[in-house]
This record gives sequence, structure tokens and C-alpha cells, in this order.
Amino acid sequence: MSRLGSRSVAAVGAGAFAVAMTVSGGVPADAAPASGPITQARDLLGVWVGEMTGYNEAQEVDLQYRLTVRKAKGQAGIAWEEWRDCEENKAACAAGKTTGGGWTQPSRILFVMDKGHVVHGVGETGFYYLTPSSAGDVLSAVKVCQGPPDGQTWTTTATKSGGLMQLGLHVLTGDMARHAA
Repeated sequence: MSRLGSRSVAAVGAGAFAVAMTVSGGVPADAAPASGPITQARDLLGVWVGEMTGYNEAQEVDLQYRLTVRKAKGQAGIAWEEWRDCEENKAACAAGKTTGGGWTQPSRILFVMDKGHVVHGVGETGFYYLTPSSAGDVLSAVKVCQGPPDGQTWTTTATKSGGLMQLGLHVLTGDMARHAA
């Protein structure tokens, strides 16, 4: 193919891509924004990692948390969470590593974003509240769960009241930063 032909094909391809981006709303469904405020669910796309601390009843808990937001449409989306016990993986947690062993199996979370840009989610283990920073590079997370996250073996005392079994609540909080996938 001649140089002129190659340039023509490249120009037509670039033009078609620009039209497709304009029609689809400007951001591919699987692309995470590089930076900026988080105002739509698709702004959350990508991998977020941080350390979360809290309590399992009266026992302190320190976990590394990885949230992978894979799909978003409108103000709703689907994410996957994973945990790693920092007591057992001290070096990896201290270094903020997102790879390596010790992670639980991924667990699905469904979420929606309200008008104030706070994310409310529900997963297999509990409820989530994620508040983005104004720059959009950090998510402050609060998780309230009934029982331990998947793959964790926290000891919980079960009590029975009126035929209903209740497990102790676990509360975790921390900040997560966006990481390359």
C-alpha cells in the first residue's frame, strides 16, 4: 500500500473512532477516567486499593481491600471486592502491593450513586458507603457487615432471639486509591 493510501486509511479510522466516541458519550464503557471529580458511576471504573481497619465485635481488624469496578451504566454499577489479612501479609500491606497471595475469592457488589455522589453498595457480606475526594483520586469507605468478609475466619458469637439467629456486626473504614489494573 502506498504512503498516501496508508495515511488515508489511518485518517478514516481516526475519524470513525471520533464519531463512535461522540455517539457513545465520550468514554468507552471499560475505560476509567485518568483524573477529575467522580460524578457518575463510570468515573469509578478501575481498581481501588487501600487498607481498612475496624472492629470484629471487640477485636481490632486490619485488612487490605481491593475493589474492582468493572461495569457502570447511568448511576449504577457492579464491582468485585477482595480482602487480605494484614496480620498474615504484613510486608505486602505495608508496601501497598496490589498483587501477590493471600487475597480472598472475589465477591460481587451492586452499587448506586446518589445526587451527592456518595456511593451506596450492597454485597454478599454487607453494606458499603464510598465517598470520593474532590480530586477523584481517593475513595473513603465505610463497610458494615453481618459476619466476616468471604475467606476470613473471624470468630463470631451467635445468639438466638425469638427464633432469629443474629451474628455480631463488623465495622470497617479506610481510604482507597486508584491503581493501574
